[in-house]
Amino acid sequence: METELKLSFPDPETLYAVSDEPWFRKTVEIRSEKTEEYENRYLDTKDRILDKSRTSMRIRHVLGQEYIHTVKTTPAMPISDLSAEGFSGLTSKCEWNVSTDRPEFDVDFFLREAKDSKDPYEILAAALVPVSGKELETVCKTAFKRHTITAEFLGSTVEICLDTGSCIASERSCPICEMEIELISGDVAPVEELGLLIREHADCKPLAVSKYARCLMLMRENENG
Repeated sequence: METELKLSFPDPETLYAVSDEPWFRKTVEIRSEKTEEYENRYLDTKDRILDKSRTSMRIRHVLGQEYIHTVKTTPAMPISDLSAEGFSGLTSKCEWNVSTDRPEFDVDFFLREAKDSKDPYEILAAALVPVSGKELETVCKTAFKRHTITAEFLGSTVEICLDTGSCIASERSCPICEMEIELISGDVAPVEELGLLIREHADCKPLAVSKYARCLMLMRENENG
């Protein structure tokens, strides 16, 4: 299960400034930091079976590392339903990951390798069995730099990811400039608390739409002219 909160920022300077602020360094206990370049491809069948079932299939490549094949279900439930100001950036999804040297996605291989995941296998099988044996194509891409801060905050371990780059689909693109706060262990409440704290100190707002969903929006805009 992936539980994370997204915040959208107006520009990279504002985004990167957050983690350098004295209040941040005093409040968040940083364990490690790293910066990587990500290239992601999202796949589906020609008739978009995965899209119709609200499932995303991704191949991620980080320079010098293996490929990470990932399947996610669109949020089954919002973690929080806070008011009007709309703290809708916090969501929970089922997620399965397989590290491999294979550059292409093999549905049957993934189903075998992901069987021992903590997330429900029956949900994964229901999403992938309908596309087993079908031709998969790249429908969109994302490319971004990610600075990852692993930290402790109010008793929970979180990953704070600063992402800048682009969503690319149908010869269109839109910028990525966001922060993801993902729960690694502990309670979810500190994730919300940290999100609220960052909003108090920085020019940002909740972001409920995933990178993949933004790619799909670009595709639909192109189809509609």
